[in-house]
Amino acid sequence: MMELFIQIRNGQPYEHPIFGDNFRQAFPHIDTENLPPEFARFIRIACPNNAGLYEVDQVEYQWSNGVVTDVWSVRPMTDEERIDKDEREKNNVLFFFEQLKQLGEQCLTEADTDIKRAAWSDYLAALDAWTYVDWKQPDFPTRPKQDD
Repeated sequence: MMELFIQIRNGQPYEHPIFGDNFRQAFPHIDTENLPPEFARFIRIACPNNAGLYEVDQVEYQWSNGVVTDVWSVRPMTDEERIDKDEREKNNVLFFFEQLKQLGEQCLTEADTDIKRAAWSDYLAALDAWTYVDWKQPDFPTRPKQDD
């Protein structure tokens, strides 16, 4: 388990925790077994990833049983965050689409039978007909599969 400490100001956690080794280097005169009120042990709690599609996991540092811990909650995204997410996800879909086209072209070039060439040619035609509508359901054409 990692050893962490956090600074305390006015009885509340201040800034972010630091590793025990770094704490000892920065504050060699402080006994970590008998911390003064300006410092506290910190216990890291992993993000539970409870946020939904347009939500954000957020963390606060709070006291719990004499130590400070991560306390996670979920909040709705702001309008700006939603716009940024939609744009980022759209770009990811379009990038993946370009990779599918490159793969299809490569497979068409490497096809060694008329059946394979026809399948990859049909796939590329379906990709050319595809249009972006929504990043949540891009509905790409299905790639050809080779029978056993």
